[in-house]
Amino acid sequence: MAEHLALYRKWRPLVFDDVFGQDHIVAALRNQVQNGRTSHAYLFTGTRGTGKTTCAKILARAVCCEHPVNGNPCNTCAACRSILEDAALDVSEIDAASNNGVDNIREIRDEAAFSPAALKKRVYIIDEVHMLSPGAFNALLKTLEEPPEHVLFILATTEIHKVPATVLSRCQRYDFRRIPPEILAARLFQIAREEGFELTNDAASLLARLGDGSMRDAISLLDRSASADGKIDLERVTAALGVPSAQTVLELYRAVYAGDSARALELFTGCYLEGRDIVSLFDQLLSLLRDLYLLKATGREEYLMSSSAANGPLLRQLAEEADAALLEYFTECVSDLLTRLTRVAIKRTDGEMCLLKMCLRHRSGQPLPAGTGTAAPVSAPQPVSKEEAPAAEQKAPAPAATPAAAPAEAKPRRTAAPVSGGDADLRSQVMAVVSPKVNSGVRTYLNMSEMRKDGDVLEIACQKISMVFMEKPAVVSVLLEAARQCGCGDIRLKALDDASAPPRTIPAEEPKNEPPRPADDPLQKILENARKLGVEVKE
Repeated sequence: MAEHLALYRKWRPLVFDDVFGQDHIVAALRNQVQNGRTSHAYLFTGTRGTGKTTCAKILARAVCCEHPVNGNPCNTCAACRSILEDAALDVSEIDAASNNGVDNIREIRDEAAFSPAALKKRVYIIDEVHMLSPGAFNALLKTLEEPPEHVLFILATTEIHKVPATVLSRCQRYDFRRIPPEILAARLFQIAREEGFELTNDAASLLARLGDGSMRDAISLLDRSASADGKIDLERVTAALGVPSAQTVLELYRAVYAGDSARALELFTGCYLEGRDIVSLFDQLLSLLRDLYLLKATGREEYLMSSSAANGPLLRQLAEEADAALLEYFTECVSDLLTRLTRVAIKRTDGEMCLLKMCLRHRSGQPLPAGTGTAAPVSAPQPVSKEEAPAAEQKAPAPAATPAAAPAEAKPRRTAAPVSGGDADLRSQVMAVVSPKVNSGVRTYLNMSEMRKDGDVLEIACQKISMVFMEKPAVVSVLLEAARQCGCGDIRLKALDDASAPPRTIPAEEPKNEPPRPADDPLQKILENARKLGVEVKE
């Protein structure tokens, strides 16, 4: 039985004409081979899966081929067949990640002095060359600068910034670009047709976008999505790869934008229980936010990259209805979450908190929290109502012709934290004590609450959903400390959005729930006997 090959290995190009998305490179290499003007050293750089190693192998066969065809290797002569079968002694493919020492490069340098055993050239393909040690790079420099005529070096790297400038100056450099989604999709259709798969347009588009410019990744995803009946549609791809559908991402965005916390959590929980990848879910949500922001700013659809990009009219309508500042806030929330998800163990909790944070932000038209990076435009400062403006400014506004009296709000500044009511001075005193000692979620809830004094009681009216956080012992302790510094003895928590919920008053010193131990408690007798014997007892 023949060995099964992964599709990306089976469909690796064998000639320059089969390389997709790198026309500027293959044309130059083909012309050099055809005219006999090949260089002694090449450096291929670019992201993963864009064809660096593939082109290096094709070039190695082309310069050694006995009967090249228009700059392409024939792949039928003895030289080509020996290289394809990894039997050629004169062609060495070296992984610099595991052969990165000075001794490895010295062996190459010593071998290069000898003429090839059977082929026209002695070719060295050094993959991931940026992994070489500084000493190894230094050992390679002289050979790169003045190699024997029969030697060809082909270096490949994904991190060009780690390659010394002295090496770069001795090589012909070719930058491999990310392959556009439409070219990836065309190649996937070609492979699917040859393999007998029935690939739909929307499935091919999704696979191409998930490939992110890498032909190898896109073909590998196609291989993972292949089913027994040979049909590969959008539903099959999302199920096989564990990614949410475009419709789910759209519904999640609509729920968040509308401030519908229950619907957002329902969609998120459904994806979680179905085994969808949480990182992929928020990654696609971020791509959707990016597309909406881009459409709102430019109105151009050719740069869309989310899974909903095929539905241009719908995205354009959503972009027109969306608020730019809100899209920016959502983008920052999701970006921060994706940064954290690689370091946390319970991804579900962080995902839920992110969605709730975005939903609560949009309720009741509340302004953006401080620190989102959104600045008020200079030409159009935020209007201030008469109730919020100081009395002195209402009675005696400064003349417009006096430059010194220009309002300070005309300068770019961060949007103020949301204040929904209560005593502003009291809020400032409380937040000064509380902010350094609680997390960002509690600070957000407090910023959305109302604070006032009721006699000797500090009353805090906040969203009902936040009560579970406010009643935690650690938060209560900090709030009691703030209340004492504001001249209050107790605090009272009440729901701002639910009048039927009874308020809870927390005294400065809550009674302990531990019942007193009876006089004849056996534990007390043991402790008493231990003390009599001189044993130190810690309770």
